[in-house]
Amino acid sequence: MISTTDVVQRRSFWAAYRGHGYFFREAATLTILIGFGMHLYRVIFGDDLALQYVVTLESDMLLMIPMTYAAITGIAGYRRMVFVNRLHKIALTASLAYITASVPLHLYVAFVLGDVSFYVHMAGYWFSYFLLIVVYPAFLTMFAKLQYRN
Repeated sequence: MISTTDVVQRRSFWAAYRGHGYFFREAATLTILIGFGMHLYRVIFGDDLALQYVVTLESDMLLMIPMTYAAITGIAGYRRMVFVNRLHKIALTASLAYITASVPLHLYVAFVLGDVSFYVHMAGYWFSYFLLIVVYPAFLTMFAKLQYRN
């Protein structure tokens, strides 16, 4: 028996890619988790060991890959984001601004200064604690609740 109706339609790759918000949520989550790990290492092992093993020029350049992708796709897909409430919109916008503003900072440190110890000396341990306890968990929660209009 031959059916003439098209019951199951496959979406094109680009439609699925756009429908998932260009995978902003995944890239932003990866970026925040890498930052979480770096700050946690700093808090546990101290500045000297963090600079020696974790916060290096190479790791900073690797972090810039998902960070830059998240910034671009977050801006591109912002109009299609569906927010749970006003607080969700404010926090997600803040996370997008944080990630987007971090890109030029990381580019400057990597290519102009060439020394990532700038990060460690710029902010004290209080900054790492603040990010670990308040900011990063809030951002990760907001990313988990993010949905897109199709």
